[in-house]
Amino acid sequence: MIPKIIKCNNCGASIEVRTWRKHVKCPYCGSQFPFEGFEYRDIDWQRSMYAGVSLWMDCPSCRSQNMYLGPSGQMWRCPDCGYMLSEEERRTSVFWFCDECEAYLNVQPGFTTSNKVWRCTECSHMNDVTEDHIL
Repeated sequence: MIPKIIKCNNCGASIEVRTWRKHVKCPYCGSQFPFEGFEYRDIDWQRSMYAGVSLWMDCPSCRSQNMYLGPSGQMWRCPDCGYMLSEEERRTSVFWFCDECEAYLNVQPGFTTSNKVWRCTECSHMNDVTEDHIL
């Protein structure tokens, strides 16, 4: 059974849980913590939406740690923000983040690396988006 309300480990606020997640982010203090104890013990892996999930990663868009590779092994999905990424895109793409505010640049409207610089739509910082800055 999925708990409907849990307490934040940091600030004690009540957090509504609507689905199984690997981690939860408190909407009040912003702290993230894993659902240790009940998710893996209680989840019905055969009938849940996470049946067959074996890989998790941080979502580049919202930074939750809940992005998972679906059972087909073809598509990564984030249940928190809805961002989806194919496995092929994940292997071949460069994920660009703002040097100032750390916003995910790839999803900003009109994002391109062709001009070698990009002004973040979140904070207006000018970012160098050349090969020299790929880690």
